Amino acid sequence: MVKQISEKEELLSILSKSRLAIVVIYDSRDVAGRYISGLIEDLSRSLEPVFSILVVDAAMSPLLARTLAKSYPRLLLYIDGKKVWEQIGFFYTSSNDRYAIRRGLLMALRSRGIKPSTLGVRLDF
Repeated sequence: MVKQISEKEELLSILSKSRLAIVVIYDSRDVAGRYISGLIEDLSRSLEPVFSILVVDAAMSPLLARTLAKSYPRLLLYIDGKKVWEQIGFFYTSSNDRYAIRRGLLMALRSRGIKPSTLGVRLDF
């Protein structure tokens, strides 16, 4: 289940307890933000429970969003509480966004010697 985060302490707590976490920062006040919200909801079905999926909505938590990123939308991958990869922006075409996210996650995991198959997750979204 995608978890909405509004406080920095809550985010840090979850990141410290999660081996793998994806944080998505977007603004639900615009059409692009609503698209990203739906996309992440779909992707979470393939990634959870191996990945914690956390979202920060700049409309609800502007200070936290600005603390995490200078601009958004943005997707961040954390491994053991450390940010290891980020995607800035989206294509706003489902197939292109899924491909970019899949490739980015795969490359970030592989660069740290982690295979999705050993995690029990398939990046087939």
